[in-house]
Amino acid sequence: MSPTSFNHAQEVADKFKATQPVILNLQGVDRDLARRLIDFSSGLCYGLGGHMEKVAHQVYLLTPSNVEVSPEERRRLHERGLHDA
Repeated sequence: MSPTSFNHAQEVADKFKATQPVILNLQGVDRDLARRLIDFSSGLCYGLGGHMEKVAHQVYLLTPSNVEVSPEERRRLHERGLHDA
């Protein structure tokens, strides 16, 4: 997801609660909005027992507790251009 406002936080939470990993791409997002979304996502992951990790510059992977992202999927993230520039 590439949110453009804080209103997208609910979409992030809904996907996460439905046990879907979420890629949160904050590249090009206003710094204050990015901070708010990171704080929200961090609390979401903590509250629901998931995991949040930075996978590239301003790109975060939110993984629900019962989901595993394979190394191959991580490789695909890099191939799609979601990596440190």
